[in-house]
Amino acid sequence: MEIFPLRPLILYGEYELTIDDKNRLLIPSEVRRALDGQRDGEAFFLVVGVNRRPWLYPEKGYEALVARAQQELTPAEDLLAFDQMNFAMASRLEWDKQGRVLMPEKTLRRTNVGKDVTLIGVRDHLELWNRGDWEPHFEQLLARGAEVALKAKQARQTP
Repeated sequence: MEIFPLRPLILYGEYELTIDDKNRLLIPSEVRRALDGQRDGEAFFLVVGVNRRPWLYPEKGYEALVARAQQELTPAEDLLAFDQMNFAMASRLEWDKQGRVLMPEKTLRRTNVGKDVTLIGVRDHLELWNRGDWEPHFEQLLARGAEVALKAKQARQTP
């Protein structure tokens, strides 16, 4: 019996990795240790995020996000389009005994990730970036640091 409730999962960090010739990505041991099967599941859901980067959600976290979204028999055109984009490209990825996940070739091709990648933690998911794209993007974020922080604070305060 669990005396203390499980803490919420927070994914963070920056990891320079390589996707091997068989399209396997090693999930860093630090990330794997943070995952709890009871709370997070035994796999990731891979989706293409709004920034056209592969996003990896822990299985149960993704299922909870999907469950919160209201379903309709006749969804509006934009909602249907979003669901088509999101679910058509989604994949459930189980990790092997070495902690690797098999990245779908189609997703890698459509997102232009390449083999040398940076995996970043973004609170509730992981994002996979082409290493050459991540560095300049991160530098832009740093240059806009105060502005980004203020906008994030305002967005979180808006009901």
